[in-house]
Amino acid sequence: MIAAVCGDTIVWKPSGLTPLTALACTKICAEITAQAGFDGLFCLINGSGRDIGNKLCADPRVPLISATGSCVMGKAIATTVAARFGRTLLELGGNNAITVTKDANLELAARAVFFGAVGTAGQRCTTTRRLIIERAALDSLYREVN
Repeated sequence: MIAAVCGDTIVWKPSGLTPLTALACTKICAEITAQAGFDGLFCLINGSGRDIGNKLCADPRVPLISATGSCVMGKAIATTVAARFGRTLLELGGNNAITVTKDANLELAARAVFFGAVGTAGQRCTTTRRLIIERAALDSLYREVN
C-alpha cells in the first residue's frame, strides 16, 4: 500500500500455492482504486514455479522488489536484483506466534488464535504457527476455546 500511496504501480506475483487469495486481494484493490479513478494500479501475475519471479527480479524496469518468504528465496532474489543494481525490501524466515498472558482478554485471544491459524487456510505470510501461552493462562484459554 505504501507504493500505491506514493503513486507507483504495483505488479505482484504471489506464491504459486496461493493464487485464489491473490486474486481476491487484487479484485478488492482494483474496485477501490477504480472508484478513485486509478484503474490498473494493482496488477497480478499468477503462476507456479520460479520463471516469472526470476524475470521480474531481473527486469531493470522494476525498480524495487519487495518479497516475503524463506531465507533461501530471499537470497536468490537479492542476488539477482543486486546484479542489476536494483533495490529490495525483504521479509524473510518469519515464524509468527501469538503470545497469551494471564492478563489477556481470553475471549479475544481465543478468536485471534483460531483466525490466525486457520482463517485464511495458511494462504498468507502472517498465518499463526506457534502459541506462547503463560502457564497461568493455559487452562483458562483452553476452556475458552472449548
